[in-house]
Amino acid sequence: MGIAVTKYSDISNNELLAKFCSNDVICPNDPFWNQLLAFNIQIPNDADEQLIFDTCSDALLQKFLQNNQQTGNLGSLVQVFITRATELLAAPNSDNVMLAWQCYNALYVIRAVTKYLVEMVPEYELCIHLDVQARTMNSPAPQDVSPPSSPIQEVSVTDNQVSSKPMSGESRVEMLVDALIGLIIDVPITDNTYYLHLECINTLLVLMSVYMFAGVHGQTRLVETSLIFRTLFQGRYGMHAPLLVKTLLSNLSSMMPAPPQFGAQGPGSMLINIASSLWSMLTFNATTRQTIYTNPPLHRHELLERLKKEHPVANQSCLLLLALANHCISEDNLYRTALLHCDDTSENSSTTPHRDTNGSVTQVTPPRIDLAALHKALCATAGCEHSTLLLYLMLHSCKAYKSHVSNVANVEHLIVPILQVLYNAPDSNSHHIYMSLIVLLILTEDDVLIKNVHLIMLKNIPWYTERSISEISLGGLMVLVVVRALQYNMARVRDKYLHTNCLAAIANMSCEFRNLHPYVAQRLISLFETLTKRRSRLFIEIEGTDDLNGLQLPHQAEEKAEEIMEHIEVLDEVLRMLLEIINSCLTHQLVNNLNLVYALLHKRQLFQQHAHHHIAQNIEMVIGYFSTRLQRVQEGAGGDLGVTEVLQCIKKGAEQWSSDRLKKFPDLKFRYVEEERPEEFFTPYVWALISACGNIYWASECGARAAGDLLA
Repeated sequence: MGIAVTKYSDISNNELLAKFCSNDVICPNDPFWNQLLAFNIQIPNDADEQLIFDTCSDALLQKFLQNNQQTGNLGSLVQVFITRATELLAAPNSDNVMLAWQCYNALYVIRAVTKYLVEMVPEYELCIHLDVQARTMNSPAPQDVSPPSSPIQEVSVTDNQVSSKPMSGESRVEMLVDALIGLIIDVPITDNTYYLHLECINTLLVLMSVYMFAGVHGQTRLVETSLIFRTLFQGRYGMHAPLLVKTLLSNLSSMMPAPPQFGAQGPGSMLINIASSLWSMLTFNATTRQTIYTNPPLHRHELLERLKKEHPVANQSCLLLLALANHCISEDNLYRTALLHCDDTSENSSTTPHRDTNGSVTQVTPPRIDLAALHKALCATAGCEHSTLLLYLMLHSCKAYKSHVSNVANVEHLIVPILQVLYNAPDSNSHHIYMSLIVLLILTEDDVLIKNVHLIMLKNIPWYTERSISEISLGGLMVLVVVRALQYNMARVRDKYLHTNCLAAIANMSCEFRNLHPYVAQRLISLFETLTKRRSRLFIEIEGTDDLNGLQLPHQAEEKAEEIMEHIEVLDEVLRMLLEIINSCLTHQLVNNLNLVYALLHKRQLFQQHAHHHIAQNIEMVIGYFSTRLQRVQEGAGGDLGVTEVLQCIKKGAEQWSSDRLKKFPDLKFRYVEEERPEEFFTPYVWALISACGNIYWASECGARAAGDLLA
């Protein structure tokens, strides 16, 4: 590639790349590698640029696929990378820019080739391509060591003998994974090593993406048979889990802005002026870089693009964490264990992850991280779907983080971005809405939080355009947005789990509703009215089906009736829950919710239709009590009362009201319970997020099919 390449279009005619992909055997110690790897490259920034790159390199990669099992050139390149990585790891704090640059270039080529192989061949063939090793006729034969986990056979050709296994007996997958994890953990991130770290993380994701393409290649139960996954999850590298998880969490928490790439001068360019590029990196003032902290995006849809562009290491670290934590969930996944047992550095700042051997038992200390920094990063990126998923994992299963959120100030920084996702439900996919609702549900399980959200006042929410509200409590905004999401779901999606989670979150908050905004109270009662009318229409419709039976086939009429009855059952459940929510608020907080009482009085006739519900009897009692007082005041005034007079009357009545009059019901309290075999949902979902939210682009037809099959 070297100095000859200036554009993506030059790749197909590059002599050095042509030699690498040809049937020429290139040994690891050949000077050729110094020439090949003397390049600067602008990483494809989107799927379109990736498609250009793929198109320009396709012919060469096809030749590589034909020849590599005879030449072993990919294995030689991996060995070159491992040699450079070993030198860098020998002095990890040296910040050696040239060595980091050489490692990065070697790894970029490895990733590009491996990504092509992942798309084109099954995983066991990928392992063959990595392991195959050429040797001359006069060189000694390697020891006959059977590979422990992959169906690799020895291949021989006329001019060279090719061994399927490195002479050490260790597969190159293991050697490559070892080097990648070592670099991520031990080499500090600086301007000079930033893109090397990014490439290490991306290469691990590409190796793991064999899961994503398993269906394309007709493979089943891939994780159980995969050498790559067994290396990561069952091999000795699993012992690195606390350190790797700590590093990836730190990458996300620090949100370090990306320095200029080596010679980044625009899309599709590969630059040749190394000296200029190095000088640019060495002299660029980090404090001038724009970040999502210093210049937050104005619109939610900008967040992901800026995160990928300005903080790619943080973005990819989040995705790698999700991939590692959501495979082999039901087994002893040390990455998941480390993630969900991490603690704050303030608990014991002198303790860092390490491995202690006690006989045959390996004990690991959970990673200690700066939870405040992690929380800040998750708040800043909560509008992104993969951040929402990591937030869910931490809130659901990490006690230390959940405790931190319970005690942190300014909880609105976390909740408002989640509400914005729900508010824009038509523009968000169902999985993101679902996970956002679960996050809210988990948050509302906290008794302290559901009190505090009504004490936090928000002014002029720019994204809430349904109605102009100059000021509203965070709790009121939560109710308003969740009610809106519920209405959207009932009208369009009709997903039982979605409306159940909506109602559960509101129900958890209901006993602490305080000073609900008039519009919030109105929307709650309006929702109840709308669903009541819909239920009545459906009963009329089902009665009408009897008249249509003579015009329709019997099975069509029966199916229509069953569909209507199912909808009525859902409406009955929602209406019952809404009655329980209103009753809970009146039982615990009537004196603090005069606007809700006003809304009830305004729609008093509505609740007469639901008198058969025992819970509705409490609501009828409240309506009756305040109606009587209003009637007396109105008669004394000799005319209709204005809104202010009505509210004043309600306030005086509330001061004399005793909740002992109401029948007692159990407090509403819902907790989210994860379903059995969660990996069936989360594992393909994570890979859909890696494809949609990451910096690795699968632009080929095969890649598009694999991504599309994940959530099919």
